[in-house]
Amino acid sequence: MVAARVFVSMGTPYTEEYSRFRDDLEAFLYNICAVDARIVGKNEYPSGSPLIHIREVMRSCHGVIVVAYERKFLESGIEKRGGDVAQKISQRTYTTPWNHIESSMAYSLGLPLYILCQRGLSEEGLIESKLDWYVQYLEISSAGLREPAVAESLRSWVNTRVLPNSKKPRSLLSTQGLVKFSEMTPDELLKFLGLLAAAFFLGAITSAAFPALGELVRSHLWPL
Repeated sequence: MVAARVFVSMGTPYTEEYSRFRDDLEAFLYNICAVDARIVGKNEYPSGSPLIHIREVMRSCHGVIVVAYERKFLESGIEKRGGDVAQKISQRTYTTPWNHIESSMAYSLGLPLYILCQRGLSEEGLIESKLDWYVQYLEISSAGLREPAVAESLRSWVNTRVLPNSKKPRSLLSTQGLVKFSEMTPDELLKFLGLLAAAFFLGAITSAAFPALGELVRSHLWPL
């Protein structure tokens, strides 16, 4: 059985504390949640276009965790400069744009999304609570990850969203664009082809006996 895999979107750590957080998060997912974390720059290394590599890795995963923390600090500035609604902004922190890119890719693939957001970080783009995903605020540190509310929330997300997703037949995931046919095992591919053949045969039989019903069956099963 293929282990559940989670893609972790996190900018390259630039302090020891952030590096420890990344290591601790990977260990927590593996030891506590029984999940294989895939992290670019740690156990995934794009050789060409990073976007292509990231998408291919995501397609083999069952959920995505976004770690949003300070990459840029804006001491003073102006938003919508030159416009009628321009306003001064100060003391703002922003995460890496890769968080927005990768969370958008995850959403387009239909993958469960969970966001760990540093307290005080400016919310924008997908780094805010929506109906389809949850944002957990914390300090990006080993102590922050050990907070009971954080650890339990993350573990609950894995158990209720990621693990059920990992148990879906890969033939079904292939119809959703999450798994390529080339990534399926021979047994999985045979099962998928059998499903297609059964759907076609059922459509042909019902079409001959009940033309209207046959058309209805084909319209619902053919997208498989």
